[in-house]
Amino acid sequence: MTKADKFRAAVKKVEEQRMYTDKEIEYMSDMSNWCVVHATKYMPLKRRDGAYYIPSTAMATDFDVPRSTVHMTLNHIVASHGYGSWDDMPIVVLAPYNEVVKQNGNPAEVAGTDTYWAANPDTGLVLPKSAYIVQPDNNGPLYKIGKNGATYKRDNYTDEEIKMIESMLSPEEKEEYDKYASGDVDEWNVRNSVLFVSDKRVKKMYESAKDKKAFLRGLFEEARFDMLSHYLRNIVTRMAIEKVGYHYINSVYDANETSQMIADVAEAQDIPSNASNKGHSNSIYAEMEHLYVRIADTLHGSGFSDIPGILDVPDFAGIYDVIKKHGVDDEVMSSILSSIVENKPIDFEGFYQKLYADRSKSSKEYSQSNVEQFKDELDKHTKGLYKCDEDEYTREHQIKFFQDRLARSTKYVKYWDGKTTIAKFDKNLGKTIRLHCEKLNAEFEAWRNALSKRYGYDKFIESLRSNFYGDNKAKNWYAQSGKEM
Repeated sequence: MTKADKFRAAVKKVEEQRMYTDKEIEYMSDMSNWCVVHATKYMPLKRRDGAYYIPSTAMATDFDVPRSTVHMTLNHIVASHGYGSWDDMPIVVLAPYNEVVKQNGNPAEVAGTDTYWAANPDTGLVLPKSAYIVQPDNNGPLYKIGKNGATYKRDNYTDEEIKMIESMLSPEEKEEYDKYASGDVDEWNVRNSVLFVSDKRVKKMYESAKDKKAFLRGLFEEARFDMLSHYLRNIVTRMAIEKVGYHYINSVYDANETSQMIADVAEAQDIPSNASNKGHSNSIYAEMEHLYVRIADTLHGSGFSDIPGILDVPDFAGIYDVIKKHGVDDEVMSSILSSIVENKPIDFEGFYQKLYADRSKSSKEYSQSNVEQFKDELDKHTKGLYKCDEDEYTREHQIKFFQDRLARSTKYVKYWDGKTTIAKFDKNLGKTIRLHCEKLNAEFEAWRNALSKRYGYDKFIESLRSNFYGDNKAKNWYAQSGKEM
């Protein structure tokens, strides 16, 4: 049997073991069948006690960025979507869900497409000893499924290996791959490719090329190899999941039946859950990150506007101009102005706590509103007040439905009681925010202290006070900006 035959046989075996929707739903109804899958650019780190862990972004940036969460999918490798692409992530970490829970506690939220933990900022997300890592090895065979880990090549493919991988591409993948190989890429995709957008020289060379298809074949040669390595990574990950005793799940996507089953299983264990793939983007964790972006933009600029960061301008005139452009109604800039004029530090953590308080209050009010609505609906169905052609099964089904929704909403109302601070909501998130704000405070105070030693500081303070501060600050700012109140 040739290498190509062995590879095809291995892939065929995985496909034969593939589970289809009904079986997948049943399989994922048992939490002991859950395997977490984490695609990343970086190998897990090793602690002094020998355990491996995945650091949060906050830890990796020394708390410059307060992102506390580490994200996983369940029993499948993450697919690209509107919030990002993971196709170029070469390392895939697998671990039994229940064993990850033993090491770290329950996740912040469970979803088939996005289960995430708020990692302890001292330890990161600790991996169990049973964790299995899929990683590149360009000096080894095309792939190897070992006892404790798997490897695959991402480069240096032989002609035979290229043909082996090409032979296993799906029709859709083969169609896209062949376009890159022939240079037959449509004009829209060419001009919107990363290469064209990021490098004007490439665009100019393309415009002047006599044989544009030949130019594109060379240009997209690396893209073809990326496709091959991406596909091989996915195949090896499928094999690895089967190797460690789990089944790869194909039909996990936003709000489908498998995702709903996973959410229901977690809900039954009192773990926050979501059948959607947008749980994190609508969460308090994400709102903390959005606030960080606002603060970072004010302090250092974002590159998305012509307003520089206030800490990066060289002189008083620049600082004055930044304040004027941001405006006195901007909460962050208003606090910076007060700090400078009144010679006092900023409570950066207060911004986060206020945001949390507003969000937790609205979440509780929303749940309370649902309680009232579901009570009313349940009462009407129980008394048979709806005049419709519903048989008893339907009536009983509706009663059970609203009883379930009422119980869930009542639980969420109680859930928010007592969670008065970020730390009481999630101690790991709370500590991450605190460490981040301590760093912000130190940076800002060092800047403010240096500012106070500059020549002309007193005159600058008086200018800020008279133009942007006090009872007439809004009127004065609008007058200077040329805008109407």
